[in-house]
Amino acid sequence: MPSAHIIEDSAFTIHLSAPDRFVEIRMRGFWDATTMRRFDRTLRRELPWLPQRGCPIGQQVTLFDLLDFPVQNQETLAALGAMAADPSIGSRRIAVLVGSTLLKQQARRTAPGYGLFGDRESAMAWLTEAIAA
Repeated sequence: MPSAHIIEDSAFTIHLSAPDRFVEIRMRGFWDATTMRRFDRTLRRELPWLPQRGCPIGQQVTLFDLLDFPVQNQETLAALGAMAADPSIGSRRIAVLVGSTLLKQQARRTAPGYGLFGDRESAMAWLTEAIAA
C-alpha cells in the first residue's frame, strides 16, 4: 500500500503522506470559479485517502505553498475562506508559504489563525513542532 499520494492539476498539486501526517498543497496561477470548484472537489475527494491509511482527518498538518499563486479575486478568496473554516477538511496546524507582502495580507484575512511564512524551512519547523507534540 503506497504511503504517499500525489494529485497533479494545472492549477494545483496535492501531496498526501499518511505516515508523516503531512499534506502539501501547491497552488498556481490566477483562479476563476471553475478552478476553485475543481480544487474544492478534488481535495474533498482525495483527503479520505489519509484515514484509510491510519491518519484521521484533523491529525495531519498542512503546508500551503503559494509562491506561484498571485493575489486572487474576491470570489476565489471567499471560497478559500469557506474551505479554511470547514472543520471536516481541517488540519491540526496549517502553514502558508507566501512570497509577497500583499499575498500575505490576503492570506491573513482569508484564513486567520494559519501560520504565515516567507521560507519553507521556518514553515516546516513550525509544522514539525505540531507533529511532535
